[in-house]
Amino acid sequence: MTTTIRARFYCCCLLVFFNPISSARSEERSEKNDCPKGWTRYDRSKACFVVLPQRLRWAEAERACSKSGGRLASITDEYENAFVFNLAKKANLTTPTIWLGRLVRLARTGAYEWHDGAIGRQAEGFRGEPPSGTELCLTMWLDFDRPEGSWNEWDCGYASGYSAMCKKSLKKSAFSVSTPPTTEPPGTHISQRCCVQSGCGQRCSSNERCIPDDLNCWWRTCSDNGMGWCLPVP
Repeated sequence: MTTTIRARFYCCCLLVFFNPISSARSEERSEKNDCPKGWTRYDRSKACFVVLPQRLRWAEAERACSKSGGRLASITDEYENAFVFNLAKKANLTTPTIWLGRLVRLARTGAYEWHDGAIGRQAEGFRGEPPSGTELCLTMWLDFDRPEGSWNEWDCGYASGYSAMCKKSLKKSAFSVSTPPTTEPPGTHISQRCCVQSGCGQRCSSNERCIPDDLNCWWRTCSDNGMGWCLPVP
């Protein structure tokens, strides 16, 4: 009985709403977007983003973002990663690298969470090397063709510095305003459990990928019964 209730709970929590057409339209909106001037709205995360072109050390970049009411950007899924990657590319920076937020390893579980408390399942951002240490200052390399593999662990005190991607929560009022119903309702995706390692019999469909519960599973350090959720390929 307990297992059934838990399974229903997880399924309810992991409903994924995705419509490529409506998502693209909402991400590209610039007029009346309830973000400060110069910031870009991203509805999926209910957040605003801006690139600070000045090259700063990580801590300096975090302070600069804080002055604007934000933080260095955390990234919670592959959709947000692609959005941030494309937004940063449009900035045409002299040095094609930006600071992201910092990942902190939790002593209790060994898993990582972002410095702003956000928890994400996006680990394909890394270039393939396993993360090390307990606090990782991350950069995104913009000279890649794709957002996957564009993250790199970097020295927080790097003297030459990098530009920064800031993120702040969208004003609650922006989501309380009633809007007319759309004629293209988003699709509903109900996630199913899956095994990260092959051979367990719980596989995702051809248009899904298995996103592990634990970030460390991406580096093949999890047990053979490491579990995850089937999420749609963007």
